[in-house]
Amino acid sequence: MTEVSNQSTGYCPDGSCWPAVAAALDRAGLPRPQGFTHEVVFRRCPGCGEINVVREGNFVCVFCEGPLPSRWNVDLRR
Repeated sequence: MTEVSNQSTGYCPDGSCWPAVAAALDRAGLPRPQGFTHEVVFRRCPGCGEINVVREGNFVCVFCEGPLPSRWNVDLRR
């Protein structure tokens, strides 16, 4: 394994899930990097409810331009 990302469709996991990913790769006997090689930052907009990919540290909803929280909140429903 040379590259691992948390990019997904639907679940949108936080970067803090790396230990679980690493443990699964270790159990499978696969070599792995020390962390995500490409970590995607997901946030749900508290205003419109849409899921956003935060780019370049810009925590603003691309759908309604509302502010996005600094902490992962994709599991929260409106």
